[in-house]
Amino acid sequence: MFQISFKVKYKEVDEIIEKLQIIDLYSTYYDAPFQVTTDSNGYGFYEKEDEDIILNVFPDAAAKDECNEYIEKIGKLLNIDLSDITLTELPDEGWQQPFEPVYLNNGWVIAEPEAEVSCANKINFISQGSFGTGLHETTQDLLRYILSEDFTDLSVLDLGTGSGILSIAAGIRNAAKIIALDIRDVTEEVLFNASLNKLTNIEVVIEDVTKSKTSFQTPFDVIFINIGGEETLSSIGFINSVIKHGGTLYVSGLVEWSFKDILTKLEAFGYNLLKHTQTNEWVTMILKASC
Repeated sequence: MFQISFKVKYKEVDEIIEKLQIIDLYSTYYDAPFQVTTDSNGYGFYEKEDEDIILNVFPDAAAKDECNEYIEKIGKLLNIDLSDITLTELPDEGWQQPFEPVYLNNGWVIAEPEAEVSCANKINFISQGSFGTGLHETTQDLLRYILSEDFTDLSVLDLGTGSGILSIAAGIRNAAKIIALDIRDVTEEVLFNASLNKLTNIEVVIEDVTKSKTSFQTPFDVIFINIGGEETLSSIGFINSVIKHGGTLYVSGLVEWSFKDILTKLEAFGYNLLKHTQTNEWVTMILKASC
């Protein structure tokens, strides 16, 4: 595989990519320049439109001679000096990199089924790109809490399930019934990874609970939500409608500078803090519902 690279203005990149399609160049990649910001819900960003970026183009070419022809076309099409365009031959190592084991430092590890690991307890998992793979501090802290519990005979709702890793952990810890709910259709990924752990009691539901009314026949003993403070508050009406009196709410994705404010608001809805933990700036907490 070959990569053709050249510098462009970020604010012009979309127009340039459209032009490249005229000469049959469709596969491109670039890193958007952005400035990280903080807000009450964690981190945000804004794009730096006036900065230069490197646009990488991947021609459908088997030889350098073909690539050089494309380079000449690019130079003519975009009015770029040929000396400012570089050609790189990429090693054929495959695009899909193995999922490296994630050690939770509590006797558990998240790893691919064939991976050799040093822990006695293992969650089999093959990452397919959804949020919540166990790499982020919020997911790891929440997993440590879940894996220390026994959910025998309990029903669990995983709100914003992403990859389904929290649902899988609850299943491993003997949950009787698990609903993995997400706004996106993650059914295939969740059920695939569930099957790697011989779990058959996870049901995936695709729904936006902030925009439509979702009803379940019976309330849940336990609810997980790992998508941030503001998202938790925007979903609290739904959570209140589906959690049992005395049920347990696991909340993660919070940041230290807004944690107390989120907690105060949840307390006003009838939740009592049982415990919390913090890794770097990220906070995870467990609350009891008295509502």
